[in-house]
Amino acid sequence: MKKILFLVISLQLLTGFMLNAQMPLPYILNGSATQRSCNCYVLTPDQQSSSGTVWNKNKINLNQDFDYAFDVNLGCKDITGADGIGFILQTKGTNLGGLGSGLGFQGISPSLGVLIDTYQNLETNDPTYDHLAIQMNGLLDHKSSSNLAGPVTVIKNKDNVEDCLWHLFRIKWNAALKHMEVSVDKQLRLTLDKDLVKDIFGGDPYVFWGFAGSTGGASNKQQFCAALRPEFSFNPQQSFCEGASIQFNEQSTSFGAITKWWWGFGDGTFSAAPIPPAHIYLKAGNYEVKLVIEDNSGCKSDTLKVPLTVGTSPVVDFGPDHVCLGAPVYMNDHTSITTGTLQKWEWTWDNGTTSMGVKPMLPYTTPGSRQVQLKVTSAQGCASSSVKSILIGSTPQVSGSIENVCLGTTTYLRGINHTPDAPIKKWQWELGNGEIQLQQNAAYNYTDPGYYPARLYAISEADCQSPVIDVPVRIYAVHADAGRDTIVDSGHPFQLQSGWGDSRLQYTWSPAIGLSNPDIPDPIAILYKSQTYHLTLTSPEGCHDEDDINIKVNEGPAFFVPNAFTPNNDGRNDIFRVILAGQPKLDFFCIWNRWGQEIFRTTDPQNGWDGNCNGRPASTGTYVWMVQGVDYMGQRFSRKGTITLIR
Repeated sequence: MKKILFLVISLQLLTGFMLNAQMPLPYILNGSATQRSCNCYVLTPDQQSSSGTVWNKNKINLNQDFDYAFDVNLGCKDITGADGIGFILQTKGTNLGGLGSGLGFQGISPSLGVLIDTYQNLETNDPTYDHLAIQMNGLLDHKSSSNLAGPVTVIKNKDNVEDCLWHLFRIKWNAALKHMEVSVDKQLRLTLDKDLVKDIFGGDPYVFWGFAGSTGGASNKQQFCAALRPEFSFNPQQSFCEGASIQFNEQSTSFGAITKWWWGFGDGTFSAAPIPPAHIYLKAGNYEVKLVIEDNSGCKSDTLKVPLTVGTSPVVDFGPDHVCLGAPVYMNDHTSITTGTLQKWEWTWDNGTTSMGVKPMLPYTTPGSRQVQLKVTSAQGCASSSVKSILIGSTPQVSGSIENVCLGTTTYLRGINHTPDAPIKKWQWELGNGEIQLQQNAAYNYTDPGYYPARLYAISEADCQSPVIDVPVRIYAVHADAGRDTIVDSGHPFQLQSGWGDSRLQYTWSPAIGLSNPDIPDPIAILYKSQTYHLTLTSPEGCHDEDDINIKVNEGPAFFVPNAFTPNNDGRNDIFRVILAGQPKLDFFCIWNRWGQEIFRTTDPQNGWDGNCNGRPASTGTYVWMVQGVDYMGQRFSRKGTITLIR
């Protein structure tokens, strides 16, 4: 069921519209309507099946202009809220109202209603949104001839008016032009051009007016007030700075005539003037400006409280003081302010251009000293400026080289500056091993072979750093290892081993006597007498190393075992080992003490006993050894004997 409250349009400003202690109440309240304050009324509480009307008992004359303002509140429930309010113009009396779809308007004829409807009734062709319409003669169908204007959304660009907020509802009537305007929150929503007296009220210009509202299955607390809104503004061009003169422009809205004003400026000063004199705040700070108004009915408004910040002037600073070309460069604002909020930044460059914003890009492409001005303005209109000289330098572009060399050879670092207008004051080589060189050109010796990710950069006299470039270097080294000295049988082949097998290296065994090929890593040697071979390794980079191997030709047994050794760390005869001819495969070489305890074992022919047992020197005496394996001819062998340890 449709339940709508209507706003009745007054045609003249009636003295005594609001409650006054010296005047009788001009309103008649019906149903659930109650008076909330001097100028405000509740039409319906937030409960179902409730209705209320507030009628002015004095008729108004439609042949006179009027401009009436009201505050309306449709409640806080949107989906489950209903039904609406209206301001009704009629000639039937002051006891109208009731539940149901009429709600003080339906069926009343002649009548005019400005309707705020918050519930969709399909039978009257309501839209889905909360809507505003002007209708006549108690008819509610929006598609009928009684629908004079609308429906439109109550609030511009917003579907819902049940938002807990108070909205300014204003109706203007021009009697001469027969023109009506309806606005909500200072936005024009509807217009009507119609002779109300002739076309609706049969030539009678005197009508009653009043508010009505109701609820049905859904509800909301619905209220209206005769507008009494204190408001003021400032000149948009004026500043709010310490010591500035601030003008307050009174712009209050009231149903009746405003008769009194109370201003409080937040600094202990007050005024009762409608438009107070320009006010000067001697100190910066945050203030609260208050305004209370009273109308001709004796009603006082709520206190309007407006925060006001009186600011200080910004202390302008910016940087950097020098910049480098080669990439986009931005200025940075470092301005501070004690009271207020920075809002506007205006940069003036000495090439005639300007920029806005906190962090603009420099417009320069050539080096030199430039004058830059920054003007900063706060939200309070306080402005300050500063001018600085900015040194603009070229970013140096450098290159470098380091020679790849052999270990033990000096390598040379060479840096080149490709930017003549950016003289270098500092070079820095990072050599990839934690070392740093600070010369443009330098000599250096790496202590270990390997790959080093060296880097180079330079800093100009204008403190501009070049990009860091990679200058990797490789230090080469070869290690010749001809093998351990050994014994071979006369006339039996023996294979030499260089230990590398790198095809990039050059191998030279000398002399070539008895060798299958002196220029390969592992030639075969057949000897009939003892020989020393000299191995030389050479890399493509020119690195080389040398080593010797002594080969004793054995004309006796295939292996040799000494009968005593002296492990006294004098570098002579400190290790007891079995010397085998060629390159045998050893199963084991073991040593036992006189009690049969094993104190040494190895499978490597190159290993020997150092005279220690369990980490401590073994005692002087005789020990038993045994060796077993396959000789370089492929024959198995097994031998044992004794060794004397002498200290």
